[in-house]
Amino acid sequence: MMKYSNKVFILIQARVKSTRLPGKIFFEFFNEKVIDRVVRIAKKINNGKNVYIVSGSKKFNEVLEDVAKKNNIKIFYGSELNVYERFKKFLKDQKIKPKYICRLTSDGYLIQPSIVKQMIKELKIGDYDYSYVKPLSHFAGELVKTKLFFNNKKLSSQALEHVTWDFRKNSKLKIKSYNKNFFNLDHNNFLVLDNIDDFIKMKIIEKKFPGLKRLNCITEIKKAVRYIN
Repeated sequence: MMKYSNKVFILIQARVKSTRLPGKIFFEFFNEKVIDRVVRIAKKINNGKNVYIVSGSKKFNEVLEDVAKKNNIKIFYGSELNVYERFKKFLKDQKIKPKYICRLTSDGYLIQPSIVKQMIKELKIGDYDYSYVKPLSHFAGELVKTKLFFNNKKLSSQALEHVTWDFRKNSKLKIKSYNKNFFNLDHNNFLVLDNIDDFIKMKIIEKKFPGLKRLNCITEIKKAVRYIN
């Protein structure tokens, strides 16, 4: 029988060879690499504990060991392309598994710790299987009950790349979905880092809105989104 603790592990999904914009996690925002900022966000969410980088093949991603060492966290290598199996293997290797995981994307440089912390609080109270901001927000993370990864159901092709796809589509699960205006922030808008145009936008808002340097910066995000869009 698997042993679980009541902990939440923050898992940062990261790899170097991003399809659309390779190496983007090493771009800088306020003179800090995006991946380093996301690690700081994760630590702020979880009081500095139980933060991991979950990456693909060591052959392509070994450079991330320097990031892990610098930030005093651990890194796990798994499948380069099957991200679901990467997460599942990480959890399988834990002798005592966390009850929940929080999935953060490594390019989510404006994920808001205050939002994710509130989601975790309500997740535990409601004992939800899965929790997210609908639509999938670039300012928040996703929360998943670990045991779902060990259900022996056939995965959809979407789940191999988009880890939580099948959980989100499963009407039998106890799901907490927050609306697009959660925390009075329009989650339909987003500031992502998928291509070179996004990088240009990042540099524009970095210069225009210095308050974005703070990890919790919802007010500044609202201004930045209105300016860019």
